[in-house]
Amino acid sequence: MTHLFYCSICYLLQFFRAWSGALQVSFYPQILQKTQKKGTMDPKNLLFSQPSLSRKGKLSNPVNNYESVTPEIYSCPDCGNEVELRSDERECSNCNAVINIINLRLGNERDNDSMRQEKNTESTLKELVQLSARLGASDAAVIFTNSISAEDDLANLCREPQCENYGLSASCPPHVSGPSAFRKLLNNYKHAIVIKIDVPSEILLSNQRSEIFRLLHGIVAAIEQSAVENGFSDSKAYAGGSCKKLFCHNHADCRVLAREGECRNPGLARPSMSGFGINVSKLMKAAGMSYGMITHELEETKISMGTVCGLVLIG
Repeated sequence: MTHLFYCSICYLLQFFRAWSGALQVSFYPQILQKTQKKGTMDPKNLLFSQPSLSRKGKLSNPVNNYESVTPEIYSCPDCGNEVELRSDERECSNCNAVINIINLRLGNERDNDSMRQEKNTESTLKELVQLSARLGASDAAVIFTNSISAEDDLANLCREPQCENYGLSASCPPHVSGPSAFRKLLNNYKHAIVIKIDVPSEILLSNQRSEIFRLLHGIVAAIEQSAVENGFSDSKAYAGGSCKKLFCHNHADCRVLAREGECRNPGLARPSMSGFGINVSKLMKAAGMSYGMITHELEETKISMGTVCGLVLIG
């Protein structure tokens, strides 16, 4: 019985060896073909590479020891010397500073992201300036917000001598935050767009001036909305003139102040620049624009063209 059992085991072992050999012969060409297509390994190395002893006495494979990392050139962050690197860290040959490739790559990625963002901002600002012209602005320009001056004395002119629109809308004093809060707000922005409309002085001194200021509010509101749609969600627009007189002159009260609901013209009405003490003369100078100031005290023959302007913070 024992002899029979031993013979059965030998027979099974022989059968298994024959079967595994046939399996390798039938499937190996397919595996080899896939490997050649991928180009990941030389078939000769796959077939004939043999283990060898490394310097530490451990078995190693020549195929696994193949140097697959190509050297890359980096500038040393300390001395600027160009260094050829193959591993994650290496010393600079000039100043012996340790250079971390991973940190350099992360820094390059951040620089690339910053460059892409700057290009996107530049492109958007250019489109907004072009949109201003299409909507009816005489001129528009991009400025840095650090050139915007918000002055307390100018804002106080709304109260003394009191402007005829003082306190009539939520966009005019004393219902706005004023120059101090506006100066703090500017710290959150880098760019702004200045818009102006040149108008004959006789129109600005007539009842037609309301139409010009309504156009101005419409332009800056459209620029603000376009900036928001392009990813600058915190953009804010300001314009000359009181929205109560321009858009709600047929209503007794401002709906917001009367607590009867939201603004009747949210797509057009924007806060008055005067209530924040924005110095229009300095604003025009920063934008490189000419500026004609018209008041009722001046004779229209002295200044032929006047200027109304608006401001949009982009951010």
